[in-house]
Amino acid sequence: MPKHKPERRAKPKDEDEDTSGATNAAYIFDIAGQASSAPGTGDGLLAAMGSNNSVQVYQATTLALEHRLEGHTDIVSGVKFAHTNPSMLYSSSLDGTIRCCDLRVSNKKPAQILKGYEGDQFFSLDVNCDDTVVCGGCQKRMPDTNVVLWDSRTGQIMHTYPDSHSDDITQVKFHPSIPHKLASGSTDGLISIFDVGQSDEDDAVENVLNTESSVSRIGWYGPNSDKLYCVTHVETLQLWDADEADQIGNFEDIKDYSGKELDHHAPVATIKHMKDKEVATETDDGTKKSSALGAVDYLVDCYWDAQQKKLLLAGGLHSGRLNVYKVKRKKKTLKPLYSLGDGHLSTIRCLHWQDKTQSLVTGGEDGLLCLWKPGVDLEKETKDLSLTSQAMPGKVG
Repeated sequence: MPKHKPERRAKPKDEDEDTSGATNAAYIFDIAGQASSAPGTGDGLLAAMGSNNSVQVYQATTLALEHRLEGHTDIVSGVKFAHTNPSMLYSSSLDGTIRCCDLRVSNKKPAQILKGYEGDQFFSLDVNCDDTVVCGGCQKRMPDTNVVLWDSRTGQIMHTYPDSHSDDITQVKFHPSIPHKLASGSTDGLISIFDVGQSDEDDAVENVLNTESSVSRIGWYGPNSDKLYCVTHVETLQLWDADEADQIGNFEDIKDYSGKELDHHAPVATIKHMKDKEVATETDDGTKKSSALGAVDYLVDCYWDAQQKKLLLAGGLHSGRLNVYKVKRKKKTLKPLYSLGDGHLSTIRCLHWQDKTQSLVTGGEDGLLCLWKPGVDLEKETKDLSLTSQAMPGKVG
């Protein structure tokens, strides 16, 4: 651990801040990263979607702002870079559209706008690994809650699966290397696994996993990506064998978990703001004095560290601290690894793991995008994490 204390800078009061100290910065709901760097983008790009109906694109290693994309007329619900052509960026919205923008084009007008059927509002988004199929998961509406699939080359709807879910489809996730395999999760408690090469829904459904809870986040993991994790809205974690439809892990009462103290990482914070204003990082973080740093208020998400071949779970405190655990399925335990603080000011909503650089990006209700990089404490020869952060501006108009 470094001996120096985090650098803190105070944000001057202005029109974006009220007398209570709260800001009007846009919440950051989700983050996506390029699978590979496009020419001219350096180490790659990140896209963050916020509550101001916009998508902002940043340099992955510096958080320097590259693009601001507008055009959606309702909340942006998903964002995803294409794989084979990483300059193409998709975004979904409750306005009933999925927009595809080519970041190489200066005017940033959408190269493609995908629409579903009348009344469809898209709650989730993904693009398969060879970029041939785009999927949108819909918000509940009567009588159907659609999983919609488009041919990305023509922009035409390929298939629609209306009967597999009865409530909001919170997640759609294509398999990382099998183009036709898709998992969808819903607040109805079900995770459906499809072969999207099949047009008939009964033929397309390969497995249905009943979590008996409301699905918040899902993702493929493992050396062969043959397993699924599921984070629920009641702050539990489930692990599933996707091929056998067997639950292989169930972690409950995580909010109360405090097996041991976590390593407390208090990194130096270099804070940047979109309008060159200083952003305060001072916060009343009771966990700094807590003897049970393992406890969390909520779960954020999991991510698979392919280099270390391990699944990690991140949970947060409403003060802005993030605790990270190694998921040990066979021992049915969570091993606390480290605690990240002095970055966010409030609830963390999302994260993105960059395996190549072994760095973590987080976004939250404070409007901050924080980048946690590995470093080395030369005195102790132990790894640490340093922080760079960027703020998303408030609502437009």
